[in-house]
Amino acid sequence: MKKNILYWLATTVIVSAFSIQAATELLDQSTIQISLLEANGEANEWADSVEGLETNRYGYQIFFELEDAPNYLSLTLDLPESIKDITLNGAPVPIPLEGMEYRTIPGIPATLLKEGENVLIAKTYVPGKKKRRKKSQIVMPSKVYMATDGKFALQGLLAEDLVLQTGPILGSASQTSVTVACRVNLPAEVQLILGDQTLIAKKGLMHSFKVEGLSPNTDYSYTLQGRPDATSAWATLSESYSVKTFPLGGDLEFIAMGDCRSNPEGWGAIAAAVTKHKPMFCAFSGDMVTIGQHDVLWDKELFSPAKEFFATIPYYAIIGNHEGGAPLFTRVFPTPSGTPTWEQRVGSAHIISIDGEEDWSAESEKTKWLEGVLAASDAKFIFLFSHFPAWTSGQHGRLIDGQPKEQPIRDGQEVIVPLMSKYNATAMIAGHDHTYERSEVPGNISVIVSGGAGAPLRDKVEGCEIQNPYSVAFASEYHYCLFSIKGDQCTITAYAPAGDILDTHVWNAREAK
Repeated sequence: MKKNILYWLATTVIVSAFSIQAATELLDQSTIQISLLEANGEANEWADSVEGLETNRYGYQIFFELEDAPNYLSLTLDLPESIKDITLNGAPVPIPLEGMEYRTIPGIPATLLKEGENVLIAKTYVPGKKKRRKKSQIVMPSKVYMATDGKFALQGLLAEDLVLQTGPILGSASQTSVTVACRVNLPAEVQLILGDQTLIAKKGLMHSFKVEGLSPNTDYSYTLQGRPDATSAWATLSESYSVKTFPLGGDLEFIAMGDCRSNPEGWGAIAAAVTKHKPMFCAFSGDMVTIGQHDVLWDKELFSPAKEFFATIPYYAIIGNHEGGAPLFTRVFPTPSGTPTWEQRVGSAHIISIDGEEDWSAESEKTKWLEGVLAASDAKFIFLFSHFPAWTSGQHGRLIDGQPKEQPIRDGQEVIVPLMSKYNATAMIAGHDHTYERSEVPGNISVIVSGGAGAPLRDKVEGCEIQNPYSVAFASEYHYCLFSIKGDQCTITAYAPAGDILDTHVWNAREAK
């Protein structure tokens, strides 16, 4: 069983004192110490109390005894906010992905522990205004401690503690393939059993599978199993789910939506409504979490509120500004190209996804790639996804000297939409502003803003008719968009979670140019 080696409980205060609650007796509470940090990050003298004197950088160290411990397979460390530079017995505590920030660090080698006295050292930047910290004092008599919001807890894990941290997550799919990703809480081998195929991923924390050689338009059941090493028995990690491969052609339905960050409850309700439609796939136009580099938010804000959604609907993630280039993005969202910019033919639709913050100037390599894709497509419908809309009546469409203030919006108006019009594409679908809006812009292109999957709603801004004179439908409501292709027509229907229809529009099949 999982065993707490040490446990610190903290609260959100600038200067305060409170008790440490130890989950076990392995923590020597009388030797907790604190130090101011010098400008170079080095600790000053360790003591039971310090004068803050306008500083907001502290170091903490805790000593704990470990005797006759089990042979732990791995350690997990829970952290308060703003902690970094962590060492255990003088060795750096590794993190799963560089560039990510962690409140829980899984997969720490248990070999960092030793019999007898152990010491954990961490440093923190305490947020807040300087004037509140001026001449502050942190007093630490034996069982009193000051920290930021959260807790410290170091846990030793055994084989029976292996569980999924995240997933399963269905990613890009096709007529003959599906992809599945997941994360586990300790380094382990994971196997995917789908239909009559079994794929095994080598030992690690993050796993991604691509199953090929499947039949089109066919339902397959699948499950995930794991084991810490090849000598252990396989343990069930997930229940049995079902996924359907894409049809060779003909009718299909898919979902488009975006911007669910910072509202897990609202996002969960929308995901549940979408799951009932059983669409072929979902394309999500970015801003899935508040801060992409904060690992804890991906489970809290995105995955945990929508487990069945992610396990049963292939999910195409379009990167937004809140993802911030997080390294986790391409590890948990397998795309057709392996990057945030990709294209894929799905039945009679051609789906294109771009990272709107890349260089989309007229002569850029990305723009040349896009023109090549558009020119070669013979699909009945072409939908281009970006987080950034070319036109919007919301705050992100504001003008400076008659031009959109945001570069991706300008690129959309000056380069991307004109290219789409040149090759008779169907629609641009984006988010960014937390609204629903459909604009019919010159060149016979529809621009859809679908940013109402849970993020705080917004309204039109003053002067919106100047920045976006092409708006024909607008709603400041939570929603998702169902695209239904039947023969030579595609219908978009924007639904509120309760089922109310906010807007509908029909496109006829394009003529390739």
